[in-house]
Amino acid sequence: MRANPRLFFYRVLINSDPSYRIIRYGCMWTTALLLIYRGFHFLATTAPSSTQESILGYSLLSTAYFGLLTIGAYLVITTITHRYILTKFEFSYFIGGICLTHLLASELVLIHFNLFYALFPLPQLPRLYHINETHVKTLSYLRAPFDSVIVWLFSFSLFYNYLLYTVSFKVFKDLFSIQNRKTELEKEVIQLEFNFLKAQINPHFLFNTLNNVYSFAIRSPEKVADSILKLADLMRYTLYETSEDRVLLTKELSFLNSYVDLQRIRYDEHVSIEFTVTGTATHHLIPPLILIILVENAFKHGIEASAQESWVSIQLSIDSTNLTLRVENSVPRIKKTVSPGLGLKNMQKRLAYSYPGKHALTIESDPAHYLVTLTITLYEPAL
Repeated sequence: MRANPRLFFYRVLINSDPSYRIIRYGCMWTTALLLIYRGFHFLATTAPSSTQESILGYSLLSTAYFGLLTIGAYLVITTITHRYILTKFEFSYFIGGICLTHLLASELVLIHFNLFYALFPLPQLPRLYHINETHVKTLSYLRAPFDSVIVWLFSFSLFYNYLLYTVSFKVFKDLFSIQNRKTELEKEVIQLEFNFLKAQINPHFLFNTLNNVYSFAIRSPEKVADSILKLADLMRYTLYETSEDRVLLTKELSFLNSYVDLQRIRYDEHVSIEFTVTGTATHHLIPPLILIILVENAFKHGIEASAQESWVSIQLSIDSTNLTLRVENSVPRIKKTVSPGLGLKNMQKRLAYSYPGKHALTIESDPAHYLVTLTITLYEPAL
């Protein structure tokens, strides 16, 4: 399988595994040292009597010196940031750390000047050293943090640029990690809510179905045996087949068929019930019990609420990518004010979670009929 370069980049950026940390910090410090080397190599070429050996020696020694200085300052600033800013919001410690870093960096820059004057002949040093030789050699270490040459010329133009690069890399990584963790927490919250909604569906549906069986026992005792068998099929599915986030579409359709058969047993001949399925379910997956709410509401509001002849039409079509459920029912002449039920609200939330941007739910009604159409883009078939 071909690796996803974007996924690998994310892992390198935020993963705390030692191997990824080595890659992450290796890349950061390699590029930082290359930048430092490139800067000092350019300075070395300005020496009046430079040679290849003197340019290389000056560049490598400067890179090692300022590289260690940058690493030390980086560790101080990032440690203070993590320990006092991100957890305790004590900005005074951060400001103090910045000031301490500046004081130490200024002293080390002055040491660098004196060290290089001792190690290299003056003609092999960059012009910068020629211009400031007298000033630097007479400068005391107490004045170094406030001296214009040390502060503005070397500290800010060179050292702080390198430090800014590494700290910015660290800050970017931390911000990205925080955003990634926030996204993960949002997904966990959605998943918990989804599990809660799914847990509500089973008792909600079984309660309604048990009410149906109770009505059989009172009005038509001869239908009780068949209805209990159908109810057993429904309970078996809801209790043992719906624990996963997705089930086979064939099982969900079998469940719908059992439910419609139970309604046919319940209602007399004056109720017209039509259930047709076109297309083949194959091995597509679907969230369990996500279709039953629309079918159940059609019987509840279209038949149970009506004293006259009524009807329900359920048409389900399946193709290679989409499933369309069309549920239509008659509307009673005397309408009751019905607020949106728990089941429908749960179904809408589950659709938003399972099919973001890949589903459409439309409702049409007039005085004679009520039509709900649901279209969803199916998941890839299970292997």
